[in-house]
Amino acid sequence: MMRAYRLVLLGSIAATLPLAPAAAQTVPAEPATAEQEAPAAEGSDLGLDEIIVTGTRTGVRKFETSYAITTVDSLAIAQKAPLGIADLIASTPGIYVESSGGEVGNNVYSRGLPADNYRYLPLLEDGLPVWEEGAGAFTNADEFFRVDATVDSLQIVRGGSASITASNAPGGVVNVLTKRPTSTLQGLVKAEVGDWDHYRVDANVSGPLTDRLSFSVGGFYREDNGLRNPGFTGNQGGQLRVGLNYDFADSGSLFVSYRKLDDKNIFYTAIPLASADKGLPGLDAGTGTLVNTDFARITVPDGNGVFGKRVDLTQGIHTDTDTFTAILNKPLGDGWEINNRARYTKGFVDFNGLFSSGIATSQQFLSDGFNRILAARPDTVRAVYRDARTGQTVAASALGNQLTLTQSIFNTVVDVENVVNDLSVTKKLDTGIGRHTLTGGYYFSHFEQTQNWNWNDIVVEAINRPRYFDIVGLNAAGQQTVALTQGGLLNLHSNLQRFDDDVTINAFYLTDAWQVTPKLRIDLGARYHHVAKEGTIAQTARRNLGDASTLADDNVLVFTAGTTPYRFKTGQWAFSVGGNYEFSPRVAAFARYSRSFRVTPEFVQWFGGIPVENRIDLVEGGFKYSTRPFSAFVTLFYNKFPNVAFQTIVAGPNGQAQTVNQNAAAESKGVEVELSLRPVDFFDISASGNYQKINYTSFAGQGATGAFDFSGNQIVRQPQVQFSIRPTLRLLEDRVSVFGEAAYTGKRYVDVANTIVLPSYTEVRAGANWKISDALQAQVVATNLFNEVGLTEGNPRAGSIIGVQETAFQGRPIFGRRVRASLTYSF
Repeated sequence: MMRAYRLVLLGSIAATLPLAPAAAQTVPAEPATAEQEAPAAEGSDLGLDEIIVTGTRTGVRKFETSYAITTVDSLAIAQKAPLGIADLIASTPGIYVESSGGEVGNNVYSRGLPADNYRYLPLLEDGLPVWEEGAGAFTNADEFFRVDATVDSLQIVRGGSASITASNAPGGVVNVLTKRPTSTLQGLVKAEVGDWDHYRVDANVSGPLTDRLSFSVGGFYREDNGLRNPGFTGNQGGQLRVGLNYDFADSGSLFVSYRKLDDKNIFYTAIPLASADKGLPGLDAGTGTLVNTDFARITVPDGNGVFGKRVDLTQGIHTDTDTFTAILNKPLGDGWEINNRARYTKGFVDFNGLFSSGIATSQQFLSDGFNRILAARPDTVRAVYRDARTGQTVAASALGNQLTLTQSIFNTVVDVENVVNDLSVTKKLDTGIGRHTLTGGYYFSHFEQTQNWNWNDIVVEAINRPRYFDIVGLNAAGQQTVALTQGGLLNLHSNLQRFDDDVTINAFYLTDAWQVTPKLRIDLGARYHHVAKEGTIAQTARRNLGDASTLADDNVLVFTAGTTPYRFKTGQWAFSVGGNYEFSPRVAAFARYSRSFRVTPEFVQWFGGIPVENRIDLVEGGFKYSTRPFSAFVTLFYNKFPNVAFQTIVAGPNGQAQTVNQNAAAESKGVEVELSLRPVDFFDISASGNYQKINYTSFAGQGATGAFDFSGNQIVRQPQVQFSIRPTLRLLEDRVSVFGEAAYTGKRYVDVANTIVLPSYTEVRAGANWKISDALQAQVVATNLFNEVGLTEGNPRAGSIIGVQETAFQGRPIFGRRVRASLTYSF
C-alpha cells in the first residue's frame, strides 16, 4: 500500500515539474500602498512588516493579518541559542512549553487546550508537517526535527486560520522556515562548547551552480553528556540537509531537498525532591539524574518471554529518518497560480527512557517486599537488599536518602513512513467591491507505523546515578529462599504492546482573502478533513516463565498469536472568518472566529476513548501598533472545548502500568501581549506574556474513591500567568551586544483535583556577542543563571485526577546553570 502512495506522490511532483514553482515561504506580498510604505511602520522590532506565509495561502504583511502570530527572526534565534525547538518557542505568548525533558520529547500547550505533546499545535517545516501525527505515542513532533544553522526563521500562529490550512491545528501551528539556495556564494561555520562536555559544529553553505540552478547544504553534529550527566554520552548525532533550487525562465522555481536526521538524545523525567523547590542530599535538582551506566544496558524478556531483549538507555531517543521534500509554484497568468508541496519520510524512533513511578521509604519497601516473599515461601524470616551489580548486601538505612524508587525503563521502537502532498490553486480577481484572492486546495497524507512497547521496572535508590537492587528473602539459616526481583527488575513487562497502524487523510480547503478597501481585509476559510484508520493490536496473555528463584517472572505478559483489528473513519469540518482594519499606517485591529476539531491520535483506538474532539470554538481579537521606538501586538481570546479527550499512564496493581481514559469540557480566556521598545539606538527591550483563566467546565464522574466533580478547577500543568522580559544593550558601534531574559512561570497543578501545586518560578539567562570582524563573531550564553529550581511537572504516573501524596515529592525540574561559548565564521 505504501509503495502505491509513493508512486502517486512521485507522479504528482512530475506532473507539475514544467510549471516552474516557487517555494511556499517566498510567496510574494501584494504591492504595498502608499500608506503601507510610510516610514512610521518601518523598523518595527516585532517584525510587523515581515511577510507571513503561515496560516495563509497569499503572503501578507504581519501588520495585515487577521489572526495572532509571533515571528522569530535569525537574530533572535542566534541570541536564544536554543538546544531544541521547545526552547525557541518558549517566549511565545499563549504557548506554554515544558523543555525540561532534554533536547526532544518535550510538551507544548496552546491557550489552555488541556493536552500535551504537540497535540493542538503541529510542528511544520516549510509548511508541511515534520511527521503527520506529531502527538502520537512516542512520536512527538520534535523528535523528527532539529534546530541548526539551516533554519532561517519561525512563524507561529496561535489559533486563528491554522485549522484551515493545516491538519489537526486548533491551537495554531509552528512553522519553521529553512534557508534556501542563494544566487551568491555565502555561508557560515559555527563551533560551540559547553560546560557539560558539550561539543557542537553547525554549518550552512549556499550559492549558484549555474545561472538558474543554486544549492544549499548544511546541518550539525554534536556530542555531550547531557544536561544531567548519566555517566555516558547522553546526546550524540546530527542532521544533514541538502537542497537545490531551479529558477525557470518565465517565472517560478522548483525546490527539492533531502534531510538526514540521525541523532540520540537522553530523556529526563521526574526525580524525588526534598520539596517543590529543593533537591535531596546527593541528588541536585538542577543536575541530578536517576540514570546510571550500571543499568544503562540491561537484558529483559522479549515478546515471547525469552531473556534475549537488550534495552540500551545510552541510545536515549534515537531518531533515524530520511526526509525528501519538493516545493513547486507556478504563476499561470491572468491571476492564476498553482502550488504543490510534497514530502516523504521514512525511518524509525527507538525510544529508551527511565520514567518515574513508585516511591517509598527503604524500610517500608523492604517490609512490603518481605510480605510478598513470605506469602510464596513461608520459610522466609527476613528480606534484604542486595546490590544487583556487585551482589553485596546493603542495609535499608544505607540506601540514598533512605528511599527506594521503582523506575520504569521504557523501550519503544516505532517504524514510520509518511507521504504528504498539498496541492492548491489560487486565482486573483477584482470585483466591484475590492479584490479577492481565492485558493482551493487538496491535502493528502498517508502514514504507516508499527509500535513495539517493552517496559520493565527497576529498583533504585534516591541519589544521583544510583545503584540498583534485588530484594531477596532469607531463611533462618541465612540462605536465600526466593527473590522478589530478577537482576534488579521488579515488574517484568509492566507494559507489553504491539500496534500496527495505516492512516489516510484526505482534506479539501477553500480560502478567500478579500481586500475590501486598502484598509479593510476580510479572510474566509473552510476545511473538510476526512480520516480513515485501520490497524491491529497484538493480543497478550500472562505466563509464568519458570524461574523458581524469583517471583518477578511468575506473571509476565507475552504475545499470543492473535491480533485485534480496528477500523475508524470520520469526516470533520472547520471554518474561520476574520478581518483586519488599518486605522493608519501605525494602528490596526483584527478579530476572528473559528470552529475547529482534533482527530485524536492512534492510541485512542488502541485503548478506547473519544476519537474526535470537535465543536472547538475559538474567538480572538486585538490590535497592532507599529513604530520604530515602540510596537505592540495585543490579543484577547476565548476558547471553548466541549469535548476534550486525554489519556494518562498510571501505576496500577503491583506497579503494572495502566492507561486511563479521561474526557471533559473546558474553556480558556485571556490576554496575550507582545511589546517592543527601542528608546535609543543602543538599547532595546522586548516583552511577551499572557494572563489566562483556564478551567474545566464539566469534569465529573466516578473514580476509585467515589464520585468526583472538578468542574471549575484549573486545567492541569498550565499556568495562568507567564511572561518574559528581554533587554539588549549594544556597545562599540554595535560590535558588542549584551542581552538577557527573565522568564516568569506562574503556579500550576499536578492533578485535576488541584491538590498538588507546582510553584511559580523565574528563570534568568544572559549572554554577550562580540563581532571580532565582519566575518568573525564570538558569543557566550548562560542559562538559568541563578540555579532556580522550577518544576514543570510532578509525577504523572502517580495520579492525574487526584494527586497521590507520595513519601517524597517527585517532580521534573528545569536544568541548572549551564554556560556555552561559540565562534562563528561567516562569508
